[in-house]
Amino acid sequence: MMQKIFVAVIGILLCVNANAAVDSALVAAAQKYLNSITGLAGGFVQTANGEQQRGNFAMLRPGRVRLDYDNMPVQLISDGTDLYFYDKSLEQITTVPLTSTPAGILVRQNIDLENADINVMETNRDKDTFSLKMNLRGQEGIGNMTVVFNSNPVQLNAWSVVDATGAKTDVVFYDLQTKTNFGNDYFQIQKHRTVSTSGGDAFYD
Repeated sequence: MMQKIFVAVIGILLCVNANAAVDSALVAAAQKYLNSITGLAGGFVQTANGEQQRGNFAMLRPGRVRLDYDNMPVQLISDGTDLYFYDKSLEQITTVPLTSTPAGILVRQNIDLENADINVMETNRDKDTFSLKMNLRGQEGIGNMTVVFNSNPVQLNAWSVVDATGAKTDVVFYDLQTKTNFGNDYFQIQKHRTVSTSGGDAFYD
C-alpha cells in the first residue's frame, strides 16, 4: 500500500495532447509565483485508490520538501538532491531523483515553465483557481502532473499526479503559510538501510 502511494506521488508525465490550449498568461503567473516562494508550510489531504490521508507539508527552495502522514508510518523528504520514501515501520528508505517528482519541479532554484525541460501541456481557469497540466520533455508516456493555484492572490492550492498505469493521486493543501525558519536538520533523516531504485542497497546519514 505504502509503496503504491510512493509510486503515485513520484510518477509524472503522459503523452502531450496537441489540441490542448495553453494560456501563456497563466503560465507566466504560475512561474512568477513559484519563483517568489522561498518556503511554505501547512497541511494536506491526499486521496489515492479511494483512500484519504492527511498530514503536514513543508518546502524550502531550493530542493527541500517534507510530507509527514498523520496515520501512516510514512514520510516523504528531500534534502535537495534525492527524494526519500521513509517507511518508519521497516526503518527502510527508497530513493528516487528529486528531478523526477512533482515536488522537484516546484522547488528548483529557477523554475522555467516556458523554455526549459518542463512542458506545459494544458491550462485551465475557473472562478477562483487556475491549473497547469505538465510533464517533463523526453519522459512522455510515464504520466502527467497538474498543479492548481488560487487566482487572487496566486497561491499553491493542489496537485494531481497520474502515473503510467493511470492511477491518480490528488493532494490538496490548506492553511499554507510562508515559512523559512525550519530547523537545520528538518529536511534530513537519520541513518537507515536504503533500497535504491537504480539497484543495490546503500546507507544514508
